[in-house]
Amino acid sequence: MTAIDTDTVLATAVHEVKNMMGELSLNLGEYYRRHPDAEVARMHALSRILQDRLVQILILQNQGGDQLRINTEAIHPEELLEEVAADARLMLPAGMAFELDSGVSDVPFWFIDRYLVSQVLMNALHNAFKFANSRVVLGCREEADGLLFTIRDDGAGYPDQPGFRPEALPQELKGGESRKGTGLGLRFNERIAAAHGGRISCSNDAGACFALWLPK
Repeated sequence: MTAIDTDTVLATAVHEVKNMMGELSLNLGEYYRRHPDAEVARMHALSRILQDRLVQILILQNQGGDQLRINTEAIHPEELLEEVAADARLMLPAGMAFELDSGVSDVPFWFIDRYLVSQVLMNALHNAFKFANSRVVLGCREEADGLLFTIRDDGAGYPDQPGFRPEALPQELKGGESRKGTGLGLRFNERIAAAHGGRISCSNDAGACFALWLPK
């Protein structure tokens, strides 16, 4: 009797679910183009987030070693910022303010993996939208011979960092869900940053501040 490779079975299952989510996302996108509706847009955005999370699981599983393959290309940082912001607005909660703070309009290009870096920022934005009270700011600027992306919110902050304000938790989350979650997003973000020779950091300053620094 052939032994069952559990990792292979799980990877295959995740891959099949990812493909089904991709098909659902395409169908929702097509439906939205024919029938523009805010609720359909949110469902489309959610399906894309779920598909991306499954892709992240596969990346972490298939490339479990220290070296993660990335496909760098020359991109304009401000264009990337605007692309991420456009996707983020599709999942913006009602009543939430979302702002861009770009300081890279004069930066001609940067060599990064567009898809993977976008995923890191979308992970952090999804987290910020969940825990912010009313405002999230996506920023980018040059700093310390590198490119610094930041995502700030006005929520309680990270519970394991100085400056955490439990009284600022959104009412529906008090005594409930932790900002730490499953840790999948954080692990993925750390791997992508390291693969670029960069780093991430999480701190509190009247809310949470997520930072992704990438070297030249």
